[in-house]
Amino acid sequence: MGASSSRETQLANERAYIHSLGDRYPLSDAELRKWCWCHERLCSSAVPPVASTSLHSIISLLSIWSAVYGDYNPYSRHTSSSNTARNPLTCRVNAANQLLEAITNVEKYIFPAGFTSRIERCALGLSLKSKSNSKGFQSTDYDPIRSSISLTSIEEMTAFEESYYSIASSVNEYVSSGKKSSYDNRTQSQSLECFLDGISASCGRRGSRSSLSKIFAIASSCDESIEASNLLFQPGRSAKAEASMIIHTAYCLALAASYLKGVAAQIRNGGEVSVQEFIPREDPKNRQAMVDSLISSAKNRQDEEGLGGNFGFVCPSSTATNGADSVAGEYETVISLEEFLEWAETEVPMMGSALPTFLHVLFAFFSPAGLDDDKDPSFPPGVTPLWIPHLTIDRTSLSMYSSPSSTFFPAPASSSFDLFALSCTSLTLASGRWHRLFSSEANGLSSNRLMHSILGYGGPTIILIRSKDTSDEGNCISGVFGAYTFTPWTQESPQFYGDSDCFLFRLGPDPMAIYRPKGGGEDGMDTFGMNKAVNLESSRNYMYFNSEARSKGYDGLSHGIGFGGTCELPRLFIDEVLDACRAAPEDMTYGKGPLLSGLKDFSATSHFEVEAMEAWGVGTSQLVEEALLARDGQRQDALKKIRTAMKGAKGQFLEDFQSGLAGNKLYQHREQIQGREGDCNIDRVNEEKI
Repeated sequence: MGASSSRETQLANERAYIHSLGDRYPLSDAELRKWCWCHERLCSSAVPPVASTSLHSIISLLSIWSAVYGDYNPYSRHTSSSNTARNPLTCRVNAANQLLEAITNVEKYIFPAGFTSRIERCALGLSLKSKSNSKGFQSTDYDPIRSSISLTSIEEMTAFEESYYSIASSVNEYVSSGKKSSYDNRTQSQSLECFLDGISASCGRRGSRSSLSKIFAIASSCDESIEASNLLFQPGRSAKAEASMIIHTAYCLALAASYLKGVAAQIRNGGEVSVQEFIPREDPKNRQAMVDSLISSAKNRQDEEGLGGNFGFVCPSSTATNGADSVAGEYETVISLEEFLEWAETEVPMMGSALPTFLHVLFAFFSPAGLDDDKDPSFPPGVTPLWIPHLTIDRTSLSMYSSPSSTFFPAPASSSFDLFALSCTSLTLASGRWHRLFSSEANGLSSNRLMHSILGYGGPTIILIRSKDTSDEGNCISGVFGAYTFTPWTQESPQFYGDSDCFLFRLGPDPMAIYRPKGGGEDGMDTFGMNKAVNLESSRNYMYFNSEARSKGYDGLSHGIGFGGTCELPRLFIDEVLDACRAAPEDMTYGKGPLLSGLKDFSATSHFEVEAMEAWGVGTSQLVEEALLARDGQRQDALKKIRTAMKGAKGQFLEDFQSGLAGNKLYQHREQIQGREGDCNIDRVNEEKI
C-alpha cells in the first residue's frame, strides 16, 4: 500500500508539473515529459547507451536521447511494453544506433562547420555544455539498458521503464518551490524553459513566422561581424543577416531533412541512400536568383517606407555573391528580419517549414514506431513538411519507376537548389514527389506531345520552360520560367478554367519571382483602374488548353497552352507549333512582373524561342499515383471510342460483303447515272473501244 500510494503521489505531482509547463508551451503532455527527461540527460553526466563513437554536438546528444526515449508514454495505457513481445528498450537503443550514423553524416557532409552549434544556441536555446565526454562515449561496466535485456515479464519491464525514464529530479524541485514556476536552482530551470521555448518555436508549434525567425537567427549568427553588430542594437532596432546566408541556411536544413527521411525509409523498406547525393552545391550562382529576389524585395520595402539607401547597415561578407548580373551591390546584401519575413511569407511560404521538418525527422522518424511502420510518421497539426522532391518516371508500368534525367535539375537532383527553390513556393510542390510527364529531351521538342502528356492527368502539374538566348535580336536571354496549377488538365476548351491555387514563376537568372492570382472581391477598382465587377471574368483566367484539332482552327482563338490574359492573347502562351510563344508582364489574373530574363523593355509582350520544356506531376506519392491512373483511364476511354467508331464502319462493310450486297453497293452508282443526260456510260465506252 505504501509503495503504491507513493507512486500515485509522485505521478500526481508529475502531472501537475507537466500541466504547469503546458500552460506556457504548445506541446502535449507526453512531449513535455520527453523533453524534460532529455534535458535532464544533457545536464547530467549520463552516457548514451550507443556504440562507441564521437559525438561533437549537443544536438547529436539530444537526438540520441530522444531516440532512446522513443515511444515511451506513462500517460497512455497502450505503451510499448504491453503491445510487443520484444524488449522495448532494446528496440529504442537499436533505433538510436541507426540514427547515430545518419546524424554524423549530416554534420560531416551537409552542414557547414559550426552549423549545429548555431542551431543549438539560436534555435533550440541550448547554451549549456554537456558534462559527458565530448570526445566520445565508451561503453561502461554498468549500463542500465544492457541490464534490462534479461527482463522478460511485462511487469519487470514496466518497473524498469518507470525508474529509467523518471523525471523525479525536476518534479521534486517543482514541489519544493511550492509548485510555482520559480525554483531555487534558477540556472537549470531557466535552461529548461529556454529549451522548451526554442523547441516550441523551432518545431513549428508557434507558427511559420516563428520558424522563419529562428532560421534568420541561425543565419545572422553565421557571420561574427553581423552577430556582434546585432548585439549592439538598441531595443526596438531590428537585427540583420546576410541574404545569401539566410537562403543557404534553409537550403541545408531541407537537404538534411530529406536525407534523414531517406535513411529512415531505407531502414524500413530496404534500398540504398547515399549522403553524397545530398551535399549542398556550393556554387553561389545556383542560389543567386533567389538571393536577388530577397534583396529586391527588401529594397522595395525600403523605398515604400521612404528610407532609401543601403538599408542603413553596411557589412561586407565573404558569403556574398556580387556578380555583374546581380542586383546586390557590394554593401547591400544585409537585410532585416522584417524584410525577410515579408518576402518569405509572400514568395516562398514553405521556407519556414525547413527547420521544423528537419527537427521532426530527427526526433520522430528514428523511433521504433517510426521505423516499423510502412509509412513516414505523421507531422503534428499545423506543421507542414518541406521535402526536396524525389524525381520519378514511368519505366514499364505504374508499379515500376526509375529516376529520370532532367534538363533543369542535373544529377544528383536530390541536392538541386532549383528544386528546393520551387518546393518553397507551394505545399504541393514540397510534398515529396515529382513524376515526369514530358521532357523535350526525351520526347522531342513538340507542343503537341506536351499537350498529350498532361491531358487527362488527374493532379497538380508544373511546366518548366527554358528560353533560347535571342538577346542579339533585342529579345530575352536564356532563362527558366513556367507555371504551376493544382487543377488537373481534364479537357480541351475554348474557355479558361482552373482555380486560384496556381501561379506563374521566373526561376532565373534574373531575380526569382512568383506571380500569384491577384484575388480580391468584386467591389472596388483593380490595378488597371477598371471596375472589378466588370472584369471579374477576366481576373479568373487561370489556365487554357485549346488545340487546333478541337475546332479545326476556325474558332479564331489561340491554339496551345496558356495562362492569364485572354483567349486571343494569353499572358504566357506555349504555341501549338512553338513558333508564336510569348510572355507578357501583366494581365488581370496574375501579379505584375516579367517572366523572361534580360529584357530591356519590361512593359511589352515579348516572343521567345523554346530551348527545352518539361512537365511534372507533383504532390504526394498517393496523389501522383491516382493522377496517373486517371490519365490512363481517360486514354483508354478515348481509345475505346475510336475503336467503336472504326468497328462500326468495318462491321457494316463485312456484313454487306457476307450477304452479297457489298458488290451491289460498291457499283450501284454506275446504275444510278446510266441514262442521264451527259451521263458517264462506262460500259458503252468500253464497247465502242472494242
